[in-house]
Amino acid sequence: MHTAGRRRTPGIGRRLPLLAIAVAQLRKHDRLTGLGNRSRFRQVSHRAIDRGARTGRHMAVLMIGMNGFKEISDTLGHEAGDRLLVEFAGVLRRCVQGPGLPARLGGDEFAVVLPEIRNPGEAYETAGRIAASLGPVLIDGRLVTLAAGIGVAVAAPGTLTHDGIVHRAGLAMDKAKSLGPQTRWAIWQESLEPPAASGELADAA
Repeated sequence: MHTAGRRRTPGIGRRLPLLAIAVAQLRKHDRLTGLGNRSRFRQVSHRAIDRGARTGRHMAVLMIGMNGFKEISDTLGHEAGDRLLVEFAGVLRRCVQGPGLPARLGGDEFAVVLPEIRNPGEAYETAGRIAASLGPVLIDGRLVTLAAGIGVAVAAPGTLTHDGIVHRAGLAMDKAKSLGPQTRWAIWQESLEPPAASGELADAA
C-alpha cells in the first residue's frame, strides 16, 4: 500500500547526521584560515588543564600577535591582508606538532595550545620553530615580511586555570612585541606581572 505525501528521499537519513557534524565543525573553526577559533581554543585549553591534573603532565599556551599587520593591510588592501593571515596560519600548522592546536582568536591574534608536554622545553622549541619559519612572503607581487611577537606560558599540573595561563602568555607576548618589529618570543616570568599582581602572587605563596 502506498501512502501519498510520505515518499522518502534515498539516503537522507544518513546524510543528516553528517550535515550536523559538518555544521558543528564549522562552529569550531575560523572561516578564513581554517584554524581553530576562540571557542575551540578555550575548549582544548580547558581539556588540557584537566588532563594534565590527572596525568601529571605540563601544558602550555602560546599567544601570538602579528607585527605590522594593520599597516600592511591598509597599504595593500583587505584582500591582501586576508591572504597574509592565511599564510601565517599555514606557518602555525606546519610548526605545531602532535596534539597541539593552533587557533585564530580574531584579527591578527593567534594562539597555540600544547597539551601534555613532557617538559617546558617542548613549548620553547615550538615557539622557536614558529619564529624561525616567519619571514618574507610574496603577496600580490610584493614582498611582505611575516613577523610576530610570541608569548609562552607553561602550566605545571593543577596550577593554573585557562584564564590564568592565557593572562601569562599574553604578558609574555606583550614583552616580545615590545622588543621591536622583528619576530621575537618571550617566556612568562613573574617580573612581567604588574606590581599589584606580583604582590598578590607573593602573598598567595
